[in-house]
Amino acid sequence: MLRMTMSLQQVPTSTPGLLDSDATVTETTKQKTFVNNAESVDDVNREKHQSQSEELSMKEVNDDSCRKPSLLTVNGKVYDVSSFLDVHPGGADLITEHLNGKDVGGIMAGLDEPGAHTHSKAAMKMLEQFLVNGKSEERKEESRGSEKFQIDLTKPIVPQVGLLGKDYDEWVHTPILGKESPRFYDNDFLESLSRTNWWTIPLVWGPVVVFCQARALQFGVRQEMVVPWMILGAAFWSFFEYLIHRFLFHMKADTYWTATAHYVLHGFHHKHPMDSKRLVFPPAFSSVFVYFFWCAAKVVFGNGVAHSVFGGGLLAYIGYDLTHYFLHYGNGFTNRLQNMKRYHLNHHFKVQTDGYGVTSEFWDWVFGTLPANYGTEVYAKNKGR
Repeated sequence: MLRMTMSLQQVPTSTPGLLDSDATVTETTKQKTFVNNAESVDDVNREKHQSQSEELSMKEVNDDSCRKPSLLTVNGKVYDVSSFLDVHPGGADLITEHLNGKDVGGIMAGLDEPGAHTHSKAAMKMLEQFLVNGKSEERKEESRGSEKFQIDLTKPIVPQVGLLGKDYDEWVHTPILGKESPRFYDNDFLESLSRTNWWTIPLVWGPVVVFCQARALQFGVRQEMVVPWMILGAAFWSFFEYLIHRFLFHMKADTYWTATAHYVLHGFHHKHPMDSKRLVFPPAFSSVFVYFFWCAAKVVFGNGVAHSVFGGGLLAYIGYDLTHYFLHYGNGFTNRLQNMKRYHLNHHFKVQTDGYGVTSEFWDWVFGTLPANYGTEVYAKNKGR
């Protein structure tokens, strides 16, 4: 079952003319609190002419007195990775067997040692969030003839990401592991639409599934054919899920508008993969894809069967979104669920260009996008237990 998480406080933004001075003070305080608690390896511009800024550490964010430190030594530095154990792509035990032991820098570099495998540049950057001294080292930016644009987490983030240009891809694939993310929009209404609780998905779309099957029967679809048509719709959704994830959600983004579009569609999820309010699609957003799916079903099948096929696809979509939430926040209670979690987190934290399937690896197998380490001990480690 899904592990429930507590609602998180959103970071409001002041609206001149609507909020009194006290509310403005509260607003400013909350924004400062967010920055002080940000779990970021990103540089933050606190002042207009600040040339370098500190990379905030994970230690400052998840200071959970109930969490036992899990100390890992890498290249002579000590990291408290307790808050990362649940989301490590290879599973927690691949880390815990090395805790409070020898330096694992060689293992993470892929040197010829038992259990070694090369970690990506992004993974090594992300590790800096966990330094036990509470501060990560300042990142040395490459000189490219002009100063890089730096994201300011105190301001709405969507208008800024496009200014990163060609640096956007590296930035968006260096995750921040907080359970909330910066404000997206200055407009309160748009901001509210960007945050969704997981239970909203079955609450909104579940009645539509039931309605579609009722309409299918009214249009003359035989009762014994309802389930087969729904299964066909679910298969269509599985294919559609793969296509949009691979070609739309991972499109090339190196201009202002493509980077902005990518961030709004999917990039934010790679930047803030544990944001509990942005792990499922807001209905206002998903309705666009739902409508497209309905039009396609109606063109191919006609009214009666289209309703049943569409309802089956919509039910599969509900399962997809809830599965996706579970893979980030749930604890797998079967080998299959544990392997699905590793598969998906591998896509987030190691190779973003493979493993597009969330509910199934089938289309990755068909189109050759299975991760290189698929089928190894990373995914099969629990067999026989």
